[in-house]
Amino acid sequence: MSKRAVLLQEIETLPAVCIDEVVDFIGYLKEKKLREANSMAKAAEMAVDDYYNDKELTAFSVLDGEAFYEPR
Repeated sequence: MSKRAVLLQEIETLPAVCIDEVVDFIGYLKEKKLREANSMAKAAEMAVDDYYNDKELTAFSVLDGEAFYEPR
């Protein structure tokens, strides 16, 4: 039996108060995951100008389109 199945069985045997706490904790984890995803997206949006215009970050963009892996 998988760990997940065992945990689900254990959860079903908990008193109602504890199940409420488990449900609250799962909700907290889902919200945390969503906040982290949103913060990563926001960070990427804030950095996009640098990625396109900062000379230190775009130095090798002149090679875009070069056949890098083909022998010369």
